[in-house]
Amino acid sequence: MALSQKFVLDIEAPYAVAEAYLANPRNYPEWAAVDPNTYQQLPNGDWSAEVRFGGVRHIRFSPPNGDGIFDHAVFAPGDPLLWMPLRISPLEDGTTRLEFTFLQRVGMSETTFSSAIEWINTDLMTLKTLIESQQG
Repeated sequence: MALSQKFVLDIEAPYAVAEAYLANPRNYPEWAAVDPNTYQQLPNGDWSAEVRFGGVRHIRFSPPNGDGIFDHAVFAPGDPLLWMPLRISPLEDGTTRLEFTFLQRVGMSETTFSSAIEWINTDLMTLKTLIESQQG
């Protein structure tokens, strides 16, 4: 059975601020484990970049939807897509909740999965800080 890890973050920023930031794929290298100097859009609409954990990966984002759904797949060229759910929702106090689920890819060892969890935790904390800084 594949492993999964769910992350839940409360972001001290209004939903509209978080949504606007996440809706722009050009912001992805500011917080994700990709080399910003290699991040580029491909003719098919996907994005490509060298990743910190080795190699080139393509990134495909879910279409804009206005529903707080920012799922994306990070995959080696030729590999099957494995979508990772990333959702945001407004909270009653005017802040935003972000939920992200990382799924173990077929053939990924538990050690590699654990290492990925550490990278993702760092990435999401960076994302939280960046979104919170968009307010002022």
